[in-house]
Amino acid sequence: MSNILKLDKFDTVVKMSAGRIPFEKGSLKGKLILECPGRAVISEIFKMRSDIEQLLQQIEAKGWMHFYVDHEANIIGEIEFNGVEYQIVPWSVLRGPYGMFIDIGETFPELKGVVLKKLVYNVYGRNTFPRAITVDAQNKIITHVNDAFWKWEEDWEKDDKKTLIALETYEILNWFVEKGFSLHESYAPERYRALAGKFAELAKSRAQEKK
Repeated sequence: MSNILKLDKFDTVVKMSAGRIPFEKGSLKGKLILECPGRAVISEIFKMRSDIEQLLQQIEAKGWMHFYVDHEANIIGEIEFNGVEYQIVPWSVLRGPYGMFIDIGETFPELKGVVLKKLVYNVYGRNTFPRAITVDAQNKIITHVNDAFWKWEEDWEKDDKKTLIALETYEILNWFVEKGFSLHESYAPERYRALAGKFAELAKSRAQEKK
């Protein structure tokens, strides 16, 4: 049976006398979970997220290239206390009225995981350097599409260079859509469907011409 007395009315038993703080100092027991923003390096992410590394390998297997742009990832740490001293002290007006000092000695938190917020890559092929599309691999969102595809105009088909860029962008974009990635809200789904239909036919026609 637990020897901890559970109280229904905390304030009837523990009262702040003048100048005193409840549980002002004592010993701390148990685990403390820490989340540190923006500290995880990309190598640590790959260790814990093999699916991201597999995606990059699949891109390379298609003959395309990827270029790292940005990421945000927090690291999760854990530290266990077994009777270490703590003290609650007055803090500052800007940061709150009270803070807590904990004597951790030389016991530092142990890395337990990574919380990935976003991981952004440019993806491109031989005709679309430096990017056909930009993707957030963590949130599975396509955040940018090459204008040669998205702003396509009918008379551009006479321009072989623009057509090659647009076709390659379509191929890469369509591959990501089929893998469950979504277009950013700034890109209208109706326009994508219309362009995708057009370029699917154009790609088919070009393939037949090469036979």
